[in-house]
Amino acid sequence: MKLDPLLYLAVGVSLVASYAAYVTVPEEAVMGDVYRILYVHVPVAWISYLAFTISLASSILYLRRRRQEYDTMAEVSAILGLVYGAVTLVSGAVWANAVWGLYWNWDPRETATLVLWIAYLGYVSIRYSIGDAGRRGVIGAVYNILAFATVPLSYLSITLLPTLHPQVITVEQGISMTPPMIGTLVLSLIGATIFFAYLLLLAARIWTLGGRVDALLYERGTAGGA
Repeated sequence: MKLDPLLYLAVGVSLVASYAAYVTVPEEAVMGDVYRILYVHVPVAWISYLAFTISLASSILYLRRRRQEYDTMAEVSAILGLVYGAVTLVSGAVWANAVWGLYWNWDPRETATLVLWIAYLGYVSIRYSIGDAGRRGVIGAVYNILAFATVPLSYLSITLLPTLHPQVITVEQGISMTPPMIGTLVLSLIGATIFFAYLLLLAARIWTLGGRVDALLYERGTAGGA
């Protein structure tokens, strides 16, 4: 599969969404222009959840079938989830400072998302601490399944616990969004998802090639030693 069309599509959709987000759509009634960080914060948060979900599914498939490509996909998706999760935390902190006057408030959503990020940092750390590929895949997959509990915790924290975090679209509270604002947010989500798909497939190919190179080097080293 050629990946260039995905990249071109992602860039095109993102450019249109960015123009709409920062030029076309109006200010929010209460927050004014500050709310526009939503067009970055919400898509990266969505992608981080998506990445960890794909990582979970890949780990389950690896445990069932023991095929290396599933283990590779689990690792790559988790790493991308960490990157997007870091951007989520930073953009959320910037938004919090603009609205509440503090970068960090130990709000349930902030705290739960930080716990999620640390849990998956542990997953990646465990993988890189185990040399044997088989043990790494199995132990990593089991840890991944356990770590995924932090994803629904982060997502549902906004509804289960008292929080300062605004609902994105509500009738009585939260951010008041007009149809053009909602359409722009949806377009931003689509662009971010397509770009993530491109990154995921590209990274999986690179990881796979790296694994093949390592295997060849190991075989040559073994043959040379013999």
